Amino acid sequence: MNHLKNITTGIFLIILSATVIGCSGSKKTVETKDNPNRDLALDHYLQGSMLDQKGEYAQAILEYQDALNYTKDAAIYNSIAKDYSLLGKHSLAIQMGLEAVKLQPASREYHQTLAEIYINARDLENAIKEFQEIIHIDPQYREGWINLARLQQMKNPEVSLETYQEIINRFGPQEEAYFQMAQIFGSMNMLDKSAAALRGILELEPENFEVKKALGDIYLRRDSIDAALKIYNDLAELHPDNLELRAATAHAYLVKQDYDKAKEQFDIVLQKDSLSADEQIRFGQVFVAFIERDSVVAPYAIKMFEKIQQTYPTDWRPYWFLGAISNIMKDDTAALKYFSRVMDLAKWNPDGWVSTASIYYDRNQFDEAIGILQEANKYVREEFRVYFLLGICYQRKHQTIEAASSLEKAIQLNGKSVDAMSALGLVYDEMNRPEDSDSMYERALQIDPRNHLVLNNYGYNLAVRGIQLERALKMSKEALAQQPTNQSYLDTFGWIYYQLGDYNEAEVWIRKAVELGNASSVIQEHLGDIYFKLSDKERAMIYWQKASELDPNNKSVQNKLQKRSM
Repeated sequence: MNHLKNITTGIFLIILSATVIGCSGSKKTVETKDNPNRDLALDHYLQGSMLDQKGEYAQAILEYQDALNYTKDAAIYNSIAKDYSLLGKHSLAIQMGLEAVKLQPASREYHQTLAEIYINARDLENAIKEFQEIIHIDPQYREGWINLARLQQMKNPEVSLETYQEIINRFGPQEEAYFQMAQIFGSMNMLDKSAAALRGILELEPENFEVKKALGDIYLRRDSIDAALKIYNDLAELHPDNLELRAATAHAYLVKQDYDKAKEQFDIVLQKDSLSADEQIRFGQVFVAFIERDSVVAPYAIKMFEKIQQTYPTDWRPYWFLGAISNIMKDDTAALKYFSRVMDLAKWNPDGWVSTASIYYDRNQFDEAIGILQEANKYVREEFRVYFLLGICYQRKHQTIEAASSLEKAIQLNGKSVDAMSALGLVYDEMNRPEDSDSMYERALQIDPRNHLVLNNYGYNLAVRGIQLERALKMSKEALAQQPTNQSYLDTFGWIYYQLGDYNEAEVWIRKAVELGNASSVIQEHLGDIYFKLSDKERAMIYWQKASELDPNNKSVQNKLQKRSM
């Protein structure tokens, strides 16, 4: 059994429900003692059972209902409950299942039927209650405990840990319980306990490759690199061709900054003629992931993907990774060359178009980026990233109609994108559509109440309009707490104090923004306005002049300089 494959909720529910619900044709008994109509009831019941075996569940229910006319027996209700569940009529199935356990509350079988009906109805909370009743009725029923723990794991993993531990206490070491505990502890980043659970499995199966590999992965996650490498290297002697093991070993050496040893793993992989492009690329990704952490890895990664590209010259993926590496290394020229090749080889793939346009956007070459994205729309349909990037390019060019149209389309394609909503809020504000702007910010905050960009932009929007200033201050304070050295956020916080009439406090925060260096024209102008309000006209003129030099088209500041007043 492969214990390292996660059981998905859907598959688990199917497996769990098959135990009872799928056994409608199994032997059934109807209690007919002291019932004068027992022969009639039994006849209808047997007819129902025969129809169940043929899969004719609706007709079987009719026979069972006729049987109920002669005797109210728990077995009949239980059979009807199963068939209703198979037909997807969950509420009726639950009703019949409840009747069965009402008549025979100590029946483990009937409680299990009801539990599995709840599972089919996706009512895990009541399913859990039924399995709790099952183990109360029969504390030695191991499968009941396992099913209870699995359901709890879906609803509340921490509670399921207690149940898995109880399973081990009652029934001795259990491989399944240890494995699930390892998974849960790992997801909670309780790596020592996860490792202990895996070691528990190894006491039962000392040669289990996948468990040993998983234990090595846990050691790697907790930075016990030498312990991880010992496991990986021991396993490699027995499984030299295992690609995942080679990748994990390379990962460990990269963490250890032993780049030559890491490269050795890739060289071993490349020597195998049987490996596909997919396998080689997947292995190379291990190195790409480390480049931002340590740029020393970049030459190794480049060499790897160049080899892959030479072997598979018409595969777009090596070019994309080479472009991504060049982009990380700030080599835009090389990145554009590789991404251009991606666009040639895979016009249908948005990655090449978006990556290329992003480089032009970062260079403030918005027309070039727009041209690439418009071309992309000829080959790539309904791609969120294309419309989002188009929208922010147009916004930077102050082409608000085009920006709004593109961002609205982006949000249609991805209704959860807070970034797109924030950008559209800015555009609506620039279009003098305050209600639409507010609506977009509110929608974004419903999805991500702590998004610092939305909090800052919305707070500044409200401050400029002089409304909801206390709320604006609270939002700005939260944004600034997340990014305390962000010039724009410092400016927003100070400007809200300015709007509140607290010029001394405003001066403290906006001066901090200016002192960080390279302050924008708007921030310089704000500081000038504050000094003017503090009756320091000379300092006001100094900062207005700085604002004018940074943005000669700023009419507001030009008027202030001419009038020497606000």
